[in-house]
Amino acid sequence: MTVDERRRRRFSESFRKEQVALIEAGKTSVGEVSRFYEVKRQNVRAWLDKYGSQPLQQQVIITNSNEYNRLGAMEKEIKRLKELIGEQQVKIVTQQALIKLAEEKLGNDFEKK
Repeated sequence: MTVDERRRRRFSESFRKEQVALIEAGKTSVGEVSRFYEVKRQNVRAWLDKYGSQPLQQQVIITNSNEYNRLGAMEKEIKRLKELIGEQQVKIVTQQALIKLAEEKLGNDFEKK
């Protein structure tokens, strides 16, 4: 397809919505739609922005290996922090269960004793 042919063609709104629905359902990707229909990725992303029900994920542009390593380190830190929060939540639930059990066995004023 020539550049002139690509410039003159238009996609209907229903076609765009159909492609957006397929992308959001995970049946295809922005890249696949772009390659198959010879449309720029930025145009497909604009369709997602306009017709999509989910917010677009921001693209991460990595310019050198330091940024790639930093990104990996940040992902590891996020994972570690999520695990830490989970552990703390388990402790809180356990403590609340112990307090409830103590109230049942010792009465409501067990904290004063």
